[in-house]
Amino acid sequence: MKKKQLVVFLLALFVIGILTAGCAGKDTKTAEVEKKAEKPQEIHVAYQNSSIIILLAKAKGMYEEEFAKDGVAVKYDLYLSGPPMIEAFAGGRADFAHTGDMPPVSARSAGIDIKVISRAGYTPGGNALLIRPDSPFKSVNDLKGKKIAVQVGSSAHHFLILLLKKNGLNTNDVNIVNLPASDHQAALETNNVDAVVTWEPWNSVLENAKAGKILEDSSSGVKRYIGVFLARNEFAQKYPDYAERILKVNEKAAAFIKSNPDEALELIAKESKLPVSAISRIVKSSDWDSKIVPEDIAALQQVKDFLKETKVLKKDYDINELFDDRYYKKSKQ
Repeated sequence: MKKKQLVVFLLALFVIGILTAGCAGKDTKTAEVEKKAEKPQEIHVAYQNSSIIILLAKAKGMYEEEFAKDGVAVKYDLYLSGPPMIEAFAGGRADFAHTGDMPPVSARSAGIDIKVISRAGYTPGGNALLIRPDSPFKSVNDLKGKKIAVQVGSSAHHFLILLLKKNGLNTNDVNIVNLPASDHQAALETNNVDAVVTWEPWNSVLENAKAGKILEDSSSGVKRYIGVFLARNEFAQKYPDYAERILKVNEKAAAFIKSNPDEALELIAKESKLPVSAISRIVKSSDWDSKIVPEDIAALQQVKDFLKETKVLKKDYDINELFDDRYYKKSKQ
């Protein structure tokens, strides 16, 4: 009798175990489905006139096409430079953005939780120092004691420091005027400054308007000019599928530029409200491969070293903490 009771007891435990496992499996699957179904109400993309990939994707409605099936709206915000875009990240007003290299490096040290999730173009001559076409200056050394306009905190600012150093000068040898890139043409034409330092497409804008000519650019090797695609880390971690999919859209836009360069130029020009001649150089001379390579990480390390040396870096950190390529890798699968 006792033996029969033991058998019944063991069978009961076995059945309970199966039921419990089944329920646990069901709960796990339900949780996974719910997690997968979770989605944002809208996606905020911050860009500027140098954000070629975003401009093309916006012009062709690529982001909207990708996320319309989920009922997720895409919102765009145009900025003049990287620093105010970082402020948007800090305030939760941007989920993705394209900037130069200095803004994210500085932002990370200030505790703003952003990640570089892919490259957004490598343009050898992206940064440049320009003077008026009739200027008597023949070299960077001739600018000693002169006024140079630059957007402080931008990649162009870092380029200027490196360029001065290469020529045996420093910031005390010139008068730096903090001025947005959009105001550089007027500053040159009115003789309020002797030179400006900026980035594409503003280099071409100034040349096409005959307001400036390039004295030296970053193709000389002074600085590696890259754009980076940033994600607000909280957003990307909460909605990893959307971070992967937005990178897939970027890849689609880059492929369109390569296969349809003339049409791409027309679309980007219309979207940026700049003439084709102003954006032609950046579109044609850039490498649109979005993979982060060691040279890119080294370039941002150089930026961090500069900020640390000049005591601008609020808190030191390992530069690798700024990068997260998991979404890029997933987007390529």
